[in-house]
Amino acid sequence: MITLGLSQITVGTAAENGIMPGNMTKIGKTYKNTCKISQEKAEVKEHYEEGMAAPEVRRKSKKIPVLVFSLMNADPQMLADYIGGTVTDGKWGYDGTEVVANKAIHVESEMGMVFDIPNADIEAVINHDASAEGIFLVDFTVTPCAVTSGKPFNAAPKTTLTVSPTSLSFTNAVNSTGKTVTASSTGNVTSAHVAEGCDWVTAVTYSGKVVTVKVAANPNTDARSTVLTIVADGKTQTVPITQDGA
Repeated sequence: MITLGLSQITVGTAAENGIMPGNMTKIGKTYKNTCKISQEKAEVKEHYEEGMAAPEVRRKSKKIPVLVFSLMNADPQMLADYIGGTVTDGKWGYDGTEVVANKAIHVESEMGMVFDIPNADIEAVINHDASAEGIFLVDFTVTPCAVTSGKPFNAAPKTTLTVSPTSLSFTNAVNSTGKTVTASSTGNVTSAHVAEGCDWVTAVTYSGKVVTVKVAANPNTDARSTVLTIVADGKTQTVPITQDGA
């Protein structure tokens, strides 16, 4: 199996029981070529017989894989959520004493395997290059912590959810009745949402295996679009949504 590329990183409430949460959202815009998962070599203690070059015993202390990436669209609330601190009247305040709660992290590749960290410790730091070619980044180091059941770091082949229809299109008029997407899943839909900041989609609701999407009128001449993400049976599927211009 070949695994390559990054589709998105999503975040949810930490799951010390080892079961990934059903409701997860995109953590932010990952800066190009910064997402990596790496594992350090084990610490090794070797025991030798006097005068011999080959060890009698090698004791290895293995290391857990660690995820690193950078986000490029930080705002005061993101800084508070992942570095620590508070937001008051839109201003981030920080003194270094704040504790950042663990999160559940899901890394979705473009193809191949996906990676789950149910109980992740997150260390986020500011990396601001204020030069003419620089950008404000927040660098993340994500370390899996122990869980009461299952494993703290998991990888599995990427699977997709079958849905019908595979896309939704709306006229420029308001649609308060909504259009539906049905998942062909064993269990019910556990999460459904559109891209963050898409305020013209006025409602996304789900009941059983059916997701309903409602939209506001589009007063602009240009068409607009977004993506609906549906999760069921631990699988994810995206559904393009378009709306005509006026």
